[in-house]
Amino acid sequence: MRLVALIVVGGLAFAGLAGCGETSEPVTAPPPSVVPTTGSAPSAAPSLSLGSEQPLVSVRGTVKDGVEPGCVLLSATDSKTYLLLGGDRAALKSGSTVTVYGKPEPDMMSTCQQGTPFRVSRVEN
Repeated sequence: MRLVALIVVGGLAFAGLAGCGETSEPVTAPPPSVVPTTGSAPSAAPSLSLGSEQPLVSVRGTVKDGVEPGCVLLSATDSKTYLLLGGDRAALKSGSTVTVYGKPEPDMMSTCQQGTPFRVSRVEN
């Protein structure tokens, strides 16, 4: 019994000493990279506008369903596959041949995991 008490007391003493240490910065202060420098909060959602950085492009091909639900792809005549984001879903029926106008967004992440993301602004049959 005496051995158990000695082990418990030793463990508590070790745990108490493990927390002793000094830091040069206060613990309650956030790191400098977290504090906004402009005074305004960053936008919570990315902009879905097409912007004016790059011109609209057109791609013609056949619409098909992706392997994930809700994913719509375009098998283009240039042998590329595009993940269609936005656009008139009634005009983007699987099997139809269409021309889409918009902007490719190759750096955009998607749960569809197929094709190059393409932000559609207009669809023509």
